[in-house]
Order: sequence, then C-alpha cells, then structure tokens
Amino acid sequence: MKKILSLIIAAALLSSAVLSGCDFIVKNDSDKNTSSAADASSADDGDEVEFHFSGSNDDTPAKDHSLPKVIEPTTCPLSDSSIQFVTSNADKIIAQYPDFSGTVLMSSGNRILYEKSFGTTDGKTPNCDDTIYQIGSVTKQFTGTAILQLEKKGLLNVNDTIDKYFTEYDAEYLKTVTVSQLLQMTAGFGDYMQTIEGNEEILNEYMKAAKESDDSAKKFIVSAIINDGIYTDPGTVYSYSNSSYYLLGIIIEQLSGMSYREYLQTNFFDYADMKDTYFAGDGKDICKGYSPAQEKYISDKEDKFREAEGDYIYLFSAGSVVSTAEDVLRWMRVVTSDELFTAQDRKTVEHATWLYNYGWNTGDNLWHHSGRTYAYSSQVYADYKTDTQLVILTNISFYEDLGEISYKIYYPLVDEVKKAKK
Repeated sequence: MKKILSLIIAAALLSSAVLSGCDFIVKNDSDKNTSSAADASSADDGDEVEFHFSGSNDDTPAKDHSLPKVIEPTTCPLSDSSIQFVTSNADKIIAQYPDFSGTVLMSSGNRILYEKSFGTTDGKTPNCDDTIYQIGSVTKQFTGTAILQLEKKGLLNVNDTIDKYFTEYDAEYLKTVTVSQLLQMTAGFGDYMQTIEGNEEILNEYMKAAKESDDSAKKFIVSAIINDGIYTDPGTVYSYSNSSYYLLGIIIEQLSGMSYREYLQTNFFDYADMKDTYFAGDGKDICKGYSPAQEKYISDKEDKFREAEGDYIYLFSAGSVVSTAEDVLRWMRVVTSDELFTAQDRKTVEHATWLYNYGWNTGDNLWHHSGRTYAYSSQVYADYKTDTQLVILTNISFYEDLGEISYKIYYPLVDEVKKAKK
C-alpha cells in the first residue's frame, strides 16, 4: 500500500514541480588503460564505464582531496544480457518521444550503464554529455541535506518555530510554523514565484530590487513570502511550496555564517568533485531552453519571467543549481552511499507524513524528485537498497512527458537488479 501511495504522490509532484575523488574510467577490449572524465563521454555504446574512486587498488594516480574516507560503490550485479535489455529498453522508450531533448544517465553500482544525449542546445548545436542544464527543484535536495547537517551539528532543532529566524517580522503565525514543516512542505505557505510572476507590478518591483543588490532582492522575496501568509493550518496539509524552501535557505545562511552558494560549494560540490556544477546567473555556458508553447529557444533576457528565473537570488535554495548529468550522478552516488546518509539519517528523512522531507519524495528505499524552471525540466531517482540511479536533464520547458519517460526507463533497471541479487 505504501508503494502505491508513493507512486501516486510522485506522479502528482511531477505535475507540479560525499562521494570522494570520483573520476570516470572508460574500458574496452582494446584499451585497458584508464582515461579522464572528459574522455568518458566519447565511449562507444559497448564500452564499460565505471566509477573510479581515489584509493582504489589500480594504477590510476589518486587525487588528493583530503577527504575523510573513500566511498566505494557496490559491484554492478547485472549480466551482459541484463544490461543489454535495460539499455535497449531505454533506447526504445526515448525513441517514442521524438521531441525529447536532453541527457539521460543510468547507473548500477560501479557502472554507468547508459549515457546518451538527444536534441540540441539552441536548435543547431547537439546536446552532449557535458551540456549544462538548470536542474530546478532538484536543488531542494541540497537545501534539505544542508539542514540535516546543521541539525546533526546541534545548530538547530527541526521542531523550532521559524519566528526564531525571522525576528524582524511580527506575523503571529510564524510562532506556529516549524522548520520540520518547511522541510515537509506542510507549513501552509504557497509559492512566491506565482505571487511575483502573477502580478506585473510586483514583478517589476522585484526586478528593481534585483538591480539594486542581491540583498535587496532576497529581502524582497522573503517579505513577499511572509506577507503573503499561510493558506492552511501548519502541519495539516501537504502543498508543494517553493516558498518553504526559500526560507530554509535563509536559515542555512544564518546558522552557517556562509552564503547559500558558499555552503553548497564547500560541503557538496567540492566534496563530490562536481566541477561542472554552478548557480543560475553565473554566466557559464548553459544550454538554451526550448519552450513548446512559444515554439522557440529562449534566453535569460528573452522576457521578464525568464530573466528572473535566470537569477541566482530569485531561484536561490528552491531551484538555483545548474549542472551536468554526470555531476548530478556524483551527487546521487552520495545519496546511495553511507557517507552522508547513515541508516538513522535515512529514517529521519523518510519519517514524513506525506512522503516528502528534506528535499526528497521518499518511499520504499527510493528517493526521487523532479525539477522545472521556465525553460528546463529534470528528474532523478536514487534507490539505496539496489544502488541504482537515474538522472534525466532536459532543456524543454515544463516537459510533461518526463515523468512517464523516467518511470519506463528506471523501473526495468530496478527489477533486473533485484532479480540478479536473488
């Protein structure tokens, strides 16, 4: 029953919106030498792509990251015929969606089983394994994990009410909303993006504040969230809320003494060797997003909505991260290892009334999340019991078929791994 409920909630969410020193190694019959991450994307379909971790027993020089310990992936249990079935299935599924544009990456244990890119970055240049996309609400995983870390350090109690962190506001309801309710999206808040983008006057005011400074823009959004109030009694109703996760980002900054950007870079991106992971507005070579509604590729400066969503402060802890599929997979390896999430941590994350907590939809050992911004869509799955992961990043705005594609690709992989482990 729990699994059915999990899938129902996952479908509903789709409609709304560390590991250490890891390189990739490409091996084939003709060349047993290791190659760099840059070479991995050029591997033939038949090549075996593995994770390499510093300290492994091979001849590859280990990177010096001064990390506390090495995370070793499990061995992929699949036979060649099972891998062929899983990868062929992925090809067949994607072929059914000729409008698909993005990168698909699937792994089991220490092997990348499938990594292919489709479509173009701008209508001309093909997407590739190194293409950088906005990952949207997948960012919330980092936000939730940061709160978990601060909680474990004793810097906060998730049962604290948030008036403790927003003392400049006298809204009485802040004394009834807890950090835990923000994490589970049961606080009663709505969506600041709808508030701002749904009113031309408010949007113009935000754009003016953004031109003044990042602090002015951030204060504008926090004020908009708190002044908008809550729509339901705290703890009684689940409602997907970007506002809740924006406020969590403010709490992270207060307690860590670091900017949200600095915290993620230091504690996650550097640690997991995610060298192609940045933030919206950093000026990196991110691909353009395609809007089916407008039937064209749109840039950050195309209109006010897209300009706002290309801004780090606007998306912040609710959706500002941009990355590649391989970097996101590095993060997935963290999630399915015991390095960051202990058994007790997993129980903490999964202890949620509505199967949403710490930036994850959870259930039956499977953690997943979708992401959507004005020009991009994404989906990730991580099952820590089967040690399988799926990352799909697209440059299609509000891509409605993504949930269906992800489900059809991922679950045959999980089934094959379960059969192989019997």
